Amino acid sequence: MRDLKKIVILVTVMLLAHVGWSQKTTPDYQYAFDGQVKWLILHESGTLLASTGEALAGIRPNSHEVSFKLERLKKVKEENLEFVPGTPYVIIKPRGIFMHTVVVDVVKGKIVFDSKEENWQNGVTSRYFLGPEMMFVVNGMHKEEGNKYTGGVGLYDLKTGKLVNIFERKATNPMVGEPDILGDNIVIPGMKNVECYSISSGAVKWTADIKNASNIAANEDSKEIYAFQTKGDNTVVHKINADTGADMWPEGNKIKGVISTVEFTDKGLAIVTNILSGGSKLMSKLKGSGTSKVYLLDLNSGADLWDKSPKTKGIINHFYVEDDGILFGVSDGGINKIGFDGTPRWRKPLNTGPAIQIMATVPTGLLYISETDADIIDMSTGESVFGKAIKYRNSEAIASTYDKARDRFLITCKDGVYEVNGNTGEYNLIANGTKFEGKEDPTGIEARDNGILLTASQNLEMLGFQGDSNWHVYHRAPGKSAFGLAIVGALTLASASASISHSATAGYMKGAGVPSYNSSVQYHEQQAESWANVADAGFQEMAKRFKATKATANSAFILTKVDDGVALVKVDKDSGKTLNEIVIKDKDPMYEVDDIAGFLYFKDKGNNISAFDLNK
Repeated sequence: MRDLKKIVILVTVMLLAHVGWSQKTTPDYQYAFDGQVKWLILHESGTLLASTGEALAGIRPNSHEVSFKLERLKKVKEENLEFVPGTPYVIIKPRGIFMHTVVVDVVKGKIVFDSKEENWQNGVTSRYFLGPEMMFVVNGMHKEEGNKYTGGVGLYDLKTGKLVNIFERKATNPMVGEPDILGDNIVIPGMKNVECYSISSGAVKWTADIKNASNIAANEDSKEIYAFQTKGDNTVVHKINADTGADMWPEGNKIKGVISTVEFTDKGLAIVTNILSGGSKLMSKLKGSGTSKVYLLDLNSGADLWDKSPKTKGIINHFYVEDDGILFGVSDGGINKIGFDGTPRWRKPLNTGPAIQIMATVPTGLLYISETDADIIDMSTGESVFGKAIKYRNSEAIASTYDKARDRFLITCKDGVYEVNGNTGEYNLIANGTKFEGKEDPTGIEARDNGILLTASQNLEMLGFQGDSNWHVYHRAPGKSAFGLAIVGALTLASASASISHSATAGYMKGAGVPSYNSSVQYHEQQAESWANVADAGFQEMAKRFKATKATANSAFILTKVDDGVALVKVDKDSGKTLNEIVIKDKDPMYEVDDIAGFLYFKDKGNNISAFDLNK
């Protein structure tokens, strides 16, 4: 999340280049409310959510009217919101002793689940979102005809907002963990056992004598079902026959640590567990201190296929299954590869700097970038392809991109900007240090047609292709309060740069090849394609939005301080010239920026929300 905060609202304005732009002070749209607007949040679908005194309201881009008002949700606080990433769904979490739970489709503007309206007594005691089925599972006491209450688990299709079925359960055997779906079956972990129900009929198909499983994992390809029991700081794994419910590993396999990752492979069940260290387990989890263990369990017996788990010396935060083994990276630094037979694929683990931000396959090997070094590694040996890693000063702010036209990688760090030839391994420091003001370091880098663009919150610099500075602009932040609001609001902003950075940091560009490396446009095209395949109007609307990412790829937006208050400027990334400026006569505004559709929303001093179209 730290990286997401740093790269939101990337570019400042070149204040001297005032030719060709106009200042706007009159909004294109205004929305009036009877009550006070308490907060604004932009959802990744492009819907602006606002809490007013009369309702939870939603505003869509280019809409003359408020898109929806949900009067049943008058007093929702920001901390009660839970966004389901990559979907139009927002869960209104329970508050206080009452477990009232609501799910809203913010594109359609509809409540697709309401525990009170669905007659769940005092709300629900647990809830889970299951993707890709887009189902919502709840547990509690359901009111039936004749005012009778029956304990059960409800399954709802969020695409339609309809109840699929309620699976009756005894009050002494409530759902205690996360279920999973396998075809027409839903497998529910309970206090006393694991039960499989037919989704269509609601009938029990089988029962497995496994108590208090914390979650179920079903493999669609092999039709396997696994149940995981948390026992203190350890985990017991069971395999269940999907047809009969027989416990195929009746003794279970006890492994050290708490489950972090599960990967299905045809060589075995690959599992990562975390063993947290320190006095406070919560703080250890937050800081990532402790160590991880890797297991590969035999699919028939459940026995650990490895005599000894590979040493990690930290928490594993990158874990990928390759054709010839398992590749993993450690948060404190280090990469290793283990064959499916448990033998190391490399002579020794690779030492790297901490916080590996990027792991990507390139034609010559595996590229990694950490806070202190970068290199390309031979996937067979674990050795540097060219015998030398790039070493630089510790850089929490680090970014990289691929310059397709010149077939090179570009890395920005505290030392400056490096170019790396992925074919020869040659690297050069083409820009020695970056003199950003305001105690900032570059947090973004982009290869443009006319140079290399470096960005941070309040700085913008365009370098020539050989690293010489063409122009540089700095303007101080508009103030702690206003800028703080920008960061908080932007946590849910799905800007092109934010989304791809999050994806790249969390994942591994396996087999992607150089052309797709850090390509925000390609990322959004793929995201849009996957959404378009969901037969639901909300997802298809999101697909249309992200197909428009190309249209805003050449512009960026920044809030800055002016004499009358603050101003939002639209900036051309290639020239640094201001294309548009909007002045908000409020020194401490509440606002949101949609830099995909190109809109600024802010609350004025009354009970109104104003919207400016930044594309005009």
